[in-house]
Amino acid sequence: MIAPGNVEQLNEFLDELPTLSRDKVFVDSSDGYEAYRAMNFGRLEFGKSLPDGLELQAPDMGGIGGWFQYLNKVVALSPKPAKGSEGGVPEGVTLLGGTLVVQDEQVTYAWADRIPGDHPKPQGVFENLPNAA
Repeated sequence: MIAPGNVEQLNEFLDELPTLSRDKVFVDSSDGYEAYRAMNFGRLEFGKSLPDGLELQAPDMGGIGGWFQYLNKVVALSPKPAKGSEGGVPEGVTLLGGTLVVQDEQVTYAWADRIPGDHPKPQGVFENLPNAA
């Protein structure tokens, strides 16, 4: 897993998710988010129409308590604007993610999210892997 932000934010995120293995999560703290660009992930463009058949939906946060917990952390964990930038939404907030499977140093599956929450179903990922049992 790779995320935009800095090391301090990553550590705070991982403190909230103790079951996530720290050696499998990385942060892209580069000025231009080079890791995201190298993986050809897109960005959410405000004011642009969504791809056909897709709609933004609020995630299930487990009720009001989950939303309060989320809101309590979102500011601290959101990517910050680049130094010298003015106003607007920080670029790191608009980055879309994706799913990559690497086997024997080869990318064997790649998916780029078109909007937040547009991730592949796990079964679909497994079915498309070479040598899937």
